[in-house]
Amino acid sequence: MTHREGSLGYIASVAGYLVALSATFIGYGMIQPLLSLHTSGFVGTSYLLVGVLISMIGLVKAGLGPVSGFLSDVHGRKRLATVGAGAIAGSMALVYLSGSTAMLVAGFVLYGVGQAMFFLAMMTSMVEAAGPEKRAVAMGLYEGGNGISIMVGSAMSSLLVSVIGVAAVFGVAAVFSTVSVLVCVFVIKETSPLTGARGPILDIKGLRKMIVPGYVVAMYSAFLFMYYQSAFSAIIPLYTTQTGLLSVGELALLFVAIAGATALGSLLAGPVSDHVGRRLPIAVGMVFTALSFAGLYVASTPILLVASSLALGFGSGFFHPVASALVADISTPENRGKAFGFYRLMRDLGTFAGPAVAGVVSSLLGVGSLFLLNIVLAVVGCLIAVLVIKETRARP
Repeated sequence: MTHREGSLGYIASVAGYLVALSATFIGYGMIQPLLSLHTSGFVGTSYLLVGVLISMIGLVKAGLGPVSGFLSDVHGRKRLATVGAGAIAGSMALVYLSGSTAMLVAGFVLYGVGQAMFFLAMMTSMVEAAGPEKRAVAMGLYEGGNGISIMVGSAMSSLLVSVIGVAAVFGVAAVFSTVSVLVCVFVIKETSPLTGARGPILDIKGLRKMIVPGYVVAMYSAFLFMYYQSAFSAIIPLYTTQTGLLSVGELALLFVAIAGATALGSLLAGPVSDHVGRRLPIAVGMVFTALSFAGLYVASTPILLVASSLALGFGSGFFHPVASALVADISTPENRGKAFGFYRLMRDLGTFAGPAVAGVVSSLLGVGSLFLLNIVLAVVGCLIAVLVIKETRARP
């Protein structure tokens, strides 16, 4: 079998997972430009209040990350993915129907629960289906397919808003997530070899052995990936529309740019990392990310905003799949759900911290200070990738 045939065979074997992910992420792409604007309809245009409310999604995801890992090891990836997709669909319907802040918050909490379960199960399934030779490719497909789907959803967002209004877009997202439920039930296969195993839901035996420098770097990278994406989503729509840099109708352009660039970076990162190792791609991705926030800091035109969004998407998309492959390298079938559970804990803490930090820093020090802080975080990530990581993937 040639390398091309092997790659195509793997893609065919995970097609069901990609379809389920795509349906959910198209819905996510639809609502991503609208989350902060819809939330502001309940609490006003305060960076702080909007950021705090949206950050609840990440806080719930983070808290359930390790639990989801244990549940997937005990009950299987397929069952957990199905329950998670159902929770996401229900949450979008709840946000659509919300008539009060309390109802909106309930929808956000349920959304965090569903995402924690669904994405943990899908990520672990795909890396198990890949085997050791294609782990980075698997994670590149995971992130790349998600990025393309978000781009499609973001491109649809403005059109949908003009036809049915902001709130109704969340109802459309619920329909797409329902498609994911059906795919999980009828199409995807179980990959866990440990389905039905017994044990406490929060068994942390063997956790200390996993906490090696490479795992810590991977967790920091996962944190930054979602921190950057969620901070961008929470602040940029308000910042660009209030300063007159963009209109509400033009916001989708930035989200299409960042999603498309994330997909491109992810799809390239997989084969590059499986060839040259893990250290260099993580460092390069961090450099692009630092440059993106430098561009946002000085941006005074829509063109520079788009260029900076492209750099942010490509950079974060390039380093994150490699970090995920690093987790798979250092884990075993017995503790892989656990390893990805705590890894996603850090990733989802980024989802919480992004809007929270963005809201606090922007309110107290200005949006420019937020951009400078994010540059520093990326530079630190580049340095630890170069100086701390030991290669876990031998060069061919």
